Amino acid sequence: MITYDPKNWIRILLDFPRSPVFRTLFFDVVGAGVYAALVVWAENAMRLSVPLGPSFLSILGIILGLLLVFRTNTAYDRWWEGRRLWGQLVNVSRGLSHSLDAMLATDAPARATYAELIAAFPATLAQHLRAARNVEAPHRPNALLRGLFAQVHDDVRQGALPREAIVALTPMLATFDDVCGACERIRNTPIPFSYSSYIKQFVVLYALVMPFGLAREFGYGTVIASMFTFFATMGLELLATEIEEPFGGDRNDLPLDDLADRIARDTRALLLTPRNA
Repeated sequence: MITYDPKNWIRILLDFPRSPVFRTLFFDVVGAGVYAALVVWAENAMRLSVPLGPSFLSILGIILGLLLVFRTNTAYDRWWEGRRLWGQLVNVSRGLSHSLDAMLATDAPARATYAELIAAFPATLAQHLRAARNVEAPHRPNALLRGLFAQVHDDVRQGALPREAIVALTPMLATFDDVCGACERIRNTPIPFSYSSYIKQFVVLYALVMPFGLAREFGYGTVIASMFTFFATMGLELLATEIEEPFGGDRNDLPLDDLADRIARDTRALLLTPRNA
């Protein structure tokens, strides 16, 4: 994930040539400009005229705008839900570590076991979410969570934890499972293909039709208008495609590795560092 200062406009503008949207669409935008130039030339040289008035383009633009707004909102909601779930994982990891720190004896050997199990869960979950959807592989987050549950019950039976620990810690451990399941739901349920493909088709259709409605009035200025419009509309679609899968390795995906490292540091600091340190 890119870390930046939203007030530094110059830094943001200088990053424009390196953006994935610009690099992906560069030749497509140039192609849209060449196509618009050919339409204008045909109107002037061959007296080719297609009666498409501004009202028709306005109607198409309104429809396309509504589709793109819904598309980007849906994609951002998926991204933000993923961030909220990982924020919940950060909080519940700290809460679990605080509770275990208070319940366990200062020199209890189980402290190191809990620290490693809790610290390993977010990193394992991140790897699990980045794995291919259809690959049959062991569910490592479940295995770690199983180990945590077993460790709590073993320590209660052996007297290292009070009996009340099961009631206090089980909801926190269940939250680990809830976060894992919710993240898997986001990963395994993409935007319906028909909806995504329809928006792309509509954007291309709009780019093909628009020069015929502008050529007579704007002349070769239609080239600039067509290129800018195609970049703006298709760029929004590409941006939505990128952020709707928040657990990958794209520039705008969630910083899962950083969050996992933060959880690991906090957990080890709480369980392995003396309380008076």
